[in-house]
This record gives sequence, structure tokens and C-alpha cells, in this order.
Amino acid sequence: MRLAVELTREAMRGGSAPEREPQKPVDLGTALTEQFALIDRNIDSVVGTVNAHHAKLEQTIRRQKIWNIVLAAGIVIAVIVALIR
Repeated sequence: MRLAVELTREAMRGGSAPEREPQKPVDLGTALTEQFALIDRNIDSVVGTVNAHHAKLEQTIRRQKIWNIVLAAGIVIAVIVALIR
């Protein structure tokens, strides 16, 4: 119990906690420019990912259309063969 009380007192006094470095003055224009550049890079990354996903979906849709045409042709041929016999 004493140890807990002593640790609490030391923490409240600041004790052996590492001191913070004073913050350097920040140029607002530079900070905003860097932030906007970061945002632009992130947006470019998202746009690239969305475009790649879109291209993959277009390719999948093309394959599906071809498969549907082949399947329909197969059904038509099967029906014709069944009617001929």
C-alpha cells in the first residue's frame, strides 16, 4: 500500500518522467503544403486501386458474356439435336 501511495505521489510531482522536448515553431504554409501533398498521394493511391479493380471487373464481365453465349449456343444445339431424333 505504501509503495502505491509513493508511486502515486511521485507521478503527481512529475518524478522521473522524461521531460518533453520543446516544440519547434511550425511554418503553417509548409505544414499545409506537406499535408496536401500527403492527401494527394493517398488519393492517387486510392484512384489507382479503384481503377485496377474496375479493369478486373470489366474483364470478368467480358468472360461472363462469352460464357453465356457459349452456354446458350450449346442449349440451342442440344434442343435441335433432340428435335431431329
